[in-house]
Amino acid sequence: MSSPEKIVPAGKLLKVKKSDIFRTTLADNCGNLGYLGIAPDGSEYHVVVPVDLQLARGVKALNQPDDGTPFGGYKGWHYYECAPYTGTGGEKSRQQQVEDNIQLLSIWLWQYDIELEIIS
Repeated sequence: MSSPEKIVPAGKLLKVKKSDIFRTTLADNCGNLGYLGIAPDGSEYHVVVPVDLQLARGVKALNQPDDGTPFGGYKGWHYYECAPYTGTGGEKSRQQQVEDNIQLLSIWLWQYDIELEIIS
């Protein structure tokens, strides 16, 4: 029987307000997306919300950005697109999607050697 692998902590710690993840978790039927932008060195973040899908597609078609920066974002930053909640599910559905987005964001940040801490 092999011993379990030891999880090595990430190199940086990013503190994110739960209310900001709530702000970026939008209804799937609203026509907008929410993003968290993470500084290249993992020292800070910002919220980009709401990003109107039609406007963002139009701007991207004109600018042809190839780095994944959403409309309203900073070049060179890393952007996490928060998954939407089912618009018909109400507040309970949104709260559950916020929790899911926290888990998904935490996993996503590991690729940049950043550990997530959620603060109130």
